[in-house]
Amino acid sequence: MRAMLSQNPLKTSLAILSISFSMFLGACSTNPATGERQFASFMSPEQEKQVGAQEHAKILKQFGGLYDNKAVTDYVQAVGQKVSQNTERPDVQYKFFVLDTPEANAFALPGGYVYITRGILALASDEAELAAVLGHEVGHITGRHSAERYSHSIVTGLGATILGAAINNPEAARIAGVSANLYLNSYSRSQENEADMLGVRYLYRSGYDTKGMTRFLRTLGAYTQLDARANNKPASQTPVYFSTHPLNAERVAKTVSEAAKYTENSNITNKNDYLKKIMGLPWGSSASQGYVRGRDFIHPELGFKFTAPKFANIVNRPSEVVISAQNQDSQGVAVLDMATSKQALSAAAYIQYEWMNEEPLQLIEPIKINGLDAASAVFPGHVNGRAAQIRLVAIAWGANKFFRFQIAMPSNISAADKDAYKSMTYSFQRINKENLGKGDAISLVLARAGDTVSGLSQLQNKVFDKYSSEYFKVLNGLIDPRDNIRVGDLYKVIKRD
Repeated sequence: MRAMLSQNPLKTSLAILSISFSMFLGACSTNPATGERQFASFMSPEQEKQVGAQEHAKILKQFGGLYDNKAVTDYVQAVGQKVSQNTERPDVQYKFFVLDTPEANAFALPGGYVYITRGILALASDEAELAAVLGHEVGHITGRHSAERYSHSIVTGLGATILGAAINNPEAARIAGVSANLYLNSYSRSQENEADMLGVRYLYRSGYDTKGMTRFLRTLGAYTQLDARANNKPASQTPVYFSTHPLNAERVAKTVSEAAKYTENSNITNKNDYLKKIMGLPWGSSASQGYVRGRDFIHPELGFKFTAPKFANIVNRPSEVVISAQNQDSQGVAVLDMATSKQALSAAAYIQYEWMNEEPLQLIEPIKINGLDAASAVFPGHVNGRAAQIRLVAIAWGANKFFRFQIAMPSNISAADKDAYKSMTYSFQRINKENLGKGDAISLVLARAGDTVSGLSQLQNKVFDKYSSEYFKVLNGLIDPRDNIRVGDLYKVIKRD
């Protein structure tokens, strides 16, 4: 028998893998929330708590920290606790956090950690819609979807290892594992539908309007399309929320049918209360994070600004600003961040001895940028696999701190575009934050007789160069063409300070 096995190791390993899968399937248990058999044996409820606690700090760092507004965060916590008080997992201590980012996103970690961004808060139109988002994320926790994904990844990894050993090719095992991880990066369609189903259930149990789930998904879908159109982005570049919570017409339709299963309850929406709670909420990046005005990036908190090239888009991230050209293959890309030196150094010495760690450079040139000590250096590199020149610019900011531009310019970049990057670095300057506004924020307007969408949307014309009416309708959930302004109702408008 040994001789036969050694002649066909792949067949033998596949047989072992088949037996292993059978053993794992036998370890399935019934989930009390869904009533379905589930394979989640490789992550116990106690381990779920440990994972959530371990990853919490990483999440805060990745998304720019918590939103610093106690009234708003307490409110979200209260709504979350109301939604989660009657779940099928009383062993879980649910905790709700508001992340200080304009990205429209919400997600959950194992162990009861639920996160929602202020970008989501800005799009929701009433408390029932907020409760629907939180209920959906609670559904992922009660459905044990993370534990299920993790357990399946263990099996997939084992299968890849056996397969790689069978064909004597470790690289095959690595590729198989990567493919599995890519698949597991987002929830499956069945898991999303389960979370929607459970979210609607929790809405009903807590007295909220069960149609809040459908309303919010439709608003988010409309916002996705409008944002792509207004910023000339492909429709595939959806908000972050949809990269992990894919949306389609079937999913929306299922939330409609799911809500119809329940009898009438209190149908709580608390629209006016919700809108008053989020009044003043920053729209887009806040003053503490920096914001974009035309081609200028302004950071009142840190006290600087610069002007990006006409051909570039500005993307503000928690730890860096990306100046992304529309055509990177011929126009390149730039990044600005801040770093701290280990000791007091000139900008030129910082580039040579700390930033580049004594790597050979073609040229280091001490310069002055609006009175600030600075230096630039160049060396060969690549952009998207093509030869490029990398230019570094360090600008001394005091207390051993430096702002750093990293600019990758392809070899075929035009002289005009190259000069535009140079002008950008030389536009960097200190500003007096006392003379600057706080950025764009949500304000409220009470509709009066004769008010129209067109008229009310003009209140935010300083914010939106175009599509102001469309943004007004999306922000206020006026998705159906038949939706009209109702006298006496409150409506969101985005105003600029």
